[in-house]
Amino acid sequence: MSPERNSYCKRLGLPVPRLEDVVDRKQVRLFHLMVAALLERGRPMGLNDLAGRLRTAGVVAGSGDLALSLKKAWHGMEPVYRDAQGHFGLNLSSASLEHILRTAGLRAPRFAAPAPPPEPAQPADEIPLSENELDAAFRDRFISGFSALRQAAAVLDALGRPATVGDVDAFLARLTRHREPITAGRVGYWRSALVVMDEEERLTLNRASPDLGTMRRAVRNLARPAYIQRARDAHWVQIRTEREAVLAQERRRQAREAAALRRALLRAVPEPEHPQAIALLDVSARSIRTFIGDAIAAIPEALSGFDLLVGLQIRDTLHGLCPDPDRWRLVDLRPPQKSRRINRAGRTLKITPELLIWGTTGIRRPLGDPDEVAQSLARGEAGKLARRLESDAKALYAFYCYGVLHHGVRLRWGFLDEILRVDWVLPGDPHLYDILDRARQAGVPVDVVVGSAPGWADPWSRARRVEVVNIEPWVVTVRQGTETGLIDRREIQAARMVGGSDGP
Repeated sequence: MSPERNSYCKRLGLPVPRLEDVVDRKQVRLFHLMVAALLERGRPMGLNDLAGRLRTAGVVAGSGDLALSLKKAWHGMEPVYRDAQGHFGLNLSSASLEHILRTAGLRAPRFAAPAPPPEPAQPADEIPLSENELDAAFRDRFISGFSALRQAAAVLDALGRPATVGDVDAFLARLTRHREPITAGRVGYWRSALVVMDEEERLTLNRASPDLGTMRRAVRNLARPAYIQRARDAHWVQIRTEREAVLAQERRRQAREAAALRRALLRAVPEPEHPQAIALLDVSARSIRTFIGDAIAAIPEALSGFDLLVGLQIRDTLHGLCPDPDRWRLVDLRPPQKSRRINRAGRTLKITPELLIWGTTGIRRPLGDPDEVAQSLARGEAGKLARRLESDAKALYAFYCYGVLHHGVRLRWGFLDEILRVDWVLPGDPHLYDILDRARQAGVPVDVVVGSAPGWADPWSRARRVEVVNIEPWVVTVRQGTETGLIDRREIQAARMVGGSDGP
């Protein structure tokens, strides 16, 4: 299939892959092959079709049941989704998709493998040793196996002048403690003409000795590994510096693109597949419109001005309204996992959207009761239903903003209080740590909203203006006036640098 006909690859800017080319690549798992097969097809596939395609490519399941192995390999992970018809497709907006593409070799690495640095040249034996060479050869090394005579000769060669026994020993002592001291008594046993004692009882290097070149070569052989490692370290520092400059430029570009995205949130009731009422929250305009009954037909036109759509089961909502949901970036606010084991006896906690939204935002009744919504629909109570939908949309928006800010949402129930990672974040979306760290480095205050979700009418009305002192994994140390205190990072609902506009 050509890229023009393959909507997945066209959207991602990829050539259409061939599954057989991916099967034998290193680090590729069954789940990666599932993604590659969907990319190759360019549209959702049934489980049996997926298993058949992988089987044709030579994939064999250890259990013998490839379809079952595929379900186990997937178990709800992004970027693969399963629609209401049971077909598996790709969430092209998933943050985890790029990592899989690079792991499977479907996307070229961001940086080419660097060439190793050239090994440093070794000077000729006629050239005297330098103090840098002695440092590389002797620094913090066990040099007792290197004769004391050669040690002394190396020091004298590097100094370029005679020196006392004490000066030579002190020089070596500054380089390493793993050695035997050089004393006048030991010098008396030397029978080589390489080092002699002059009239002033100073050690002098005999530069006419035939052993001088051999000594220099031996010292340089000791120094060579250190020089090679230093060259490699300097080379990697240069590579990291160059790459960081490229990545910083890419992050700035991504931040501009993320800020320019036109975002909207949808809340559909009574069920995503067959909605009878929908609330549309326009993020940039901070407005909410409701569409009830026949007015829902106007939704496709209302959505045409947006780039990113957010909602609970957003793909199912769009499926009956628009022919091509993948024309938008989609963020599904469904819980990232369905349950959580809470004790050794196997008791599990069912994780619902309401539980997660409450635990994350502090909103006690985030979503309307389905029975009450059904009654309002049956009675034609449009005003009451619109108010409920608007309230739901505001709660979902606060939930979405927290997930983007923290890259996760908060599960709280009894003794449980933990962050569940979410796949909502786009490249360039501001992250809490980045906001706090930039403010700390620039010495700029930040406004933070702590506790429950910000109000809809004035999101910063409860903000505290603080200076960031230190950032730790779970807490941030701040200064407000003359007082210093700690804030639990999980409690921060919104944050922005003063003078900036951080947030989705």
